[in-house]
Amino acid sequence: MTVFVILPLVLVLAVLVVFLLWRRESRRAGAATSWSGLALPLLVVALAGLGYLTLGLHPETLGWLSEQRRYDAVAERVIRGEAPGVEDHDISAQALTRVLQAKVVRDPTLPGWYTLGLLYDQLGAPAQAQEAARRALALDPDDDGARLLLARGLIAQNQGRLNDEADAQIRRVLEANPRHDGALMLRAMAATEARRFDLAAEAWRALLVRHGDGEAGDLIRQGLARAEAQQQRGARLDNLTFTVRAPELPDGGTLFVFLRPEGGSGQPLAARRVLVESFPVTVTLRAGDWLQNYPEQPDTLRVAARYTPAPGSSVEQARLGSEPQTLDLDAQPAAVIDLGP
Repeated sequence: MTVFVILPLVLVLAVLVVFLLWRRESRRAGAATSWSGLALPLLVVALAGLGYLTLGLHPETLGWLSEQRRYDAVAERVIRGEAPGVEDHDISAQALTRVLQAKVVRDPTLPGWYTLGLLYDQLGAPAQAQEAARRALALDPDDDGARLLLARGLIAQNQGRLNDEADAQIRRVLEANPRHDGALMLRAMAATEARRFDLAAEAWRALLVRHGDGEAGDLIRQGLARAEAQQQRGARLDNLTFTVRAPELPDGGTLFVFLRPEGGSGQPLAARRVLVESFPVTVTLRAGDWLQNYPEQPDTLRVAARYTPAPGSSVEQARLGSEPQTLDLDAQPAAVIDLGP
């Protein structure tokens, strides 16, 4: 029934209740009662109903009721774990999400929460996808699909990069099923984005063993080659240490150290921001400080620094800088940078 059917029934019931209460109180007071007394409460309730229809009715209510009628049966089948029917080919993901969300809260099932999470994932809502996946795992902690859905949500919320919680979910799946292609591919791609090339290479190798002779073999070999190359370069470029000296500058400011290729501009290859307690200061570039892939020719790298006496400032406010200089990748520190006024 639509709101236009339900509302008149509610109004009639309200009128009767108000009239009966009025008649009871009138009798207690010894006053005469008649059905003409029904006119006033009827008018009040009618005006209230008209006000709701004209002012209080949310503009999306009718659309929601229409969606509920259209997708209620589909949501019921999803909750029961049944596959979509032929008649469901033109389903709106957004509309089904709204209807299914309301129903699965009242009737929680693993298929219901899992499908809701998939819909949220499809709609680009990673936080909601995670919540639905966690609800599904609460019903069945061993469900691989829900666990990978949770991992995908965590990765999506981290801009496509693998984090420790997502990797823990993937590990759980691979411990139970080491040949799970979906888990291996998710780890390979997300670990590459997170610059965790050891994990990426491990996943690519596992995929290559199973699919090296198939259609995806060349793509897997390319992914493995890139991960191994970056892993080798990272072994040489991670944990580079620099000493920054500034005998004529005040301590307590903000220092930025960054790497660029020779003659390069724009976004640096790597950068680190530190608060300086006192000069000279030692700065170490970690794997997480790299903003781009490791360069193929590390000998072309140049290091420079910028400084501002104001703590917590941005790099745009750091007016004091050094000229780019070469690195000695085999030395510790790899360069000594002098800052001056």
